[in-house]
Amino acid sequence: MRLIFRGALPCALLLAVSSAHAGVDRVSMQLDHADYTDSFGKRDVQTLDVAGRNGHSRWHLGLAHGERDFGSRRFSGNRVQGSLHQRWSPRLSTRTAVTASNDDPVFVNRQVNQDLQWKVAPQTVLSVGGKYAQYHAGAYVSGWSVGASHYFPRVTASLRHERHRQSNGPDGHGTTLSLRLKDAQGRGSTQLWLGTGTSGYAAESDPLLLREHDARRAFLRRSQPLGEHLVLDMGIGKTWHKTRLDTFQSVQSHVGLGYHW
Repeated sequence: MRLIFRGALPCALLLAVSSAHAGVDRVSMQLDHADYTDSFGKRDVQTLDVAGRNGHSRWHLGLAHGERDFGSRRFSGNRVQGSLHQRWSPRLSTRTAVTASNDDPVFVNRQVNQDLQWKVAPQTVLSVGGKYAQYHAGAYVSGWSVGASHYFPRVTASLRHERHRQSNGPDGHGTTLSLRLKDAQGRGSTQLWLGTGTSGYAAESDPLLLREHDARRAFLRRSQPLGEHLVLDMGIGKTWHKTRLDTFQSVQSHVGLGYHW
């Protein structure tokens, strides 16, 4: 994995200033790398995150620097993102997320997500949401989604289905299944994602894939506590891509280190 140190210090300073006296309970840094076959290049992203809680609200702020090599061209960009999860009652909560970056194909340029979650049973939550995303060269995607999560004693199972429309291609859809297994003791966990979709389904992870496109992906992540406060995250995944002209694959790797209060 190629480390991207450029821009990391300004991000860290901005996060520290933004999070002061705001109920911070987690600070983390993540490195993500993707290698594509058939001359589709590679992608590196370095992210700094802080998260905290204030009453019935939980917030998150992240800054990232990324680079994307594609053939003989190289793109670089910076991203800021934030989210707010608000619990309005024991049954009703909302989550609002906003993303912004410079106009390049490394990150989505502008994105707004809004989700509504309803606790229909003691261990079951249903959700409905909408999103609008704008990409480089003026392309955009709008869509909606429905989902459900059930909390077993050690396993959390989630299923989400989305439908979207994009300005530069056909309408698309995607379905993602997530299974998270907590350790019998301690705070560790292992999580698996399985997904399949068309058109803009994979565009958030790589805007250069915003076109008529089929994708199937699997990703496995391990969250391992290192003592009382440190947590190490490691993940590996693979995506199978197919367009009208090309069939290729990508392998993703993830490593992160977080400090939890």
